[in-house]
Amino acid sequence: MKIHQFVSLALLSLTLCACSTPQGKKGTVKKTGDSLVQQKTDGKKCVDNFDMLKGLNYEAFNQYRLQFDKINNSHAYFKSHEDLMEKDPKELMTLTLNDKLNMICERVKSQAFLEIQKKMKNISQI
Repeated sequence: MKIHQFVSLALLSLTLCACSTPQGKKGTVKKTGDSLVQQKTDGKKCVDNFDMLKGLNYEAFNQYRLQFDKINNSHAYFKSHEDLMEKDPKELMTLTLNDKLNMICERVKSQAFLEIQKKMKNISQI
């Protein structure tokens, strides 16, 4: 349960960071509410896939957790030095961290799918 809380907190912090970065031009209307709901939904799916992978292949789970920890540490460093950064590097850092987080979530999703396939193969051989 501890990893579930950790992943949830980290996903939420990255989501909030992404939402706080100005990405639109002045005078444009942005639908940030819909985007935030979608990011929370994606974050929940990622956490669910992490939980599922933990039960299916603990070694792979640990591998992806270490990758996630690196992103989370980078995010913490970024947040602590955010005041020193100008707008463009701040936006670039946010986009990079979000892209890496999404990549890890997709890797976890793929690995969980492969592990389920292995289980189904064993079942079909009965």
